[in-house]
Amino acid sequence: METEVERIDLLSNCHLCDSDIIQMPDDPFSPEYEAAVLRVYSKLSGRSTYSAAECEKVPIDIENTIKKPSAYQYGGNFLGDYLEAYGQIIKCLKISDGMRLLEYGPGDGQISLHLARLGCDVTVIDIEDAYLQIIRGQAERAGIAIAAIHGDFLAGEELEPFDRILFFEAFHHSLVHQRALQKMGCMIKRDGFILFVGEPIIDPAGYWAAAVPYPWGPRLDGLSLRAMRTHGWMELGFQEPYFLAALDRCGWAGEKWVSPTNGLATGFIARRRSHDNAT
Repeated sequence: METEVERIDLLSNCHLCDSDIIQMPDDPFSPEYEAAVLRVYSKLSGRSTYSAAECEKVPIDIENTIKKPSAYQYGGNFLGDYLEAYGQIIKCLKISDGMRLLEYGPGDGQISLHLARLGCDVTVIDIEDAYLQIIRGQAERAGIAIAAIHGDFLAGEELEPFDRILFFEAFHHSLVHQRALQKMGCMIKRDGFILFVGEPIIDPAGYWAAAVPYPWGPRLDGLSLRAMRTHGWMELGFQEPYFLAALDRCGWAGEKWVSPTNGLATGFIARRRSHDNAT
């Protein structure tokens, strides 16, 4: 393969077949299931333990990324796809001036930077301090304000409620996603919603089903396996029925939203269940 984009395409379309890995406990919400996920992760990553603070570190050139964020580093087609996705996400958020928005795991922060320029009150939370430095650097150069907080997916509960919470290519790194969904009930205004986009939430009868052969757990496609083995990242995938059930258990009603362009922004909107809104 000549380019990283070609390597990504090749790795995404192959997967590991291992009958031992596929066997998981029956209850995907049980402590036993989470322990089994960690055992699979350990086997795939070659690491005996998982710590988000240590394993989610990113090898990144801070100053270069401030000048040239990641979407600009793989050529015009790649950039075009992501700019198109950013536009669809911003439209789906239905924002207005002054809205409070929180993005978890923003990476180098392109969507949040756009929203801050539009007049939103934006907060980002990331466990990787290098990304926060990159976001602060871009915001400073653009003359805009973004609150950048170091923390994991359970951080932020002490903050004032938000109109929107966004996960873009981030939720699948969260081993503690069930607890995160639960605590976000007090983090969002009653008429607000959570948007999950660019996440591996898989139709169990669809093309990518072989990469997520259980309700949730480490993805078995080649690209995810490389990320776990090389970096130690937690690369989870979720079957759609499990994801919707996890939302429901935490008081959220999930609705699929299909991006009308290249699909990178396809995801789910989670709102409080109607009877919860009425109380």
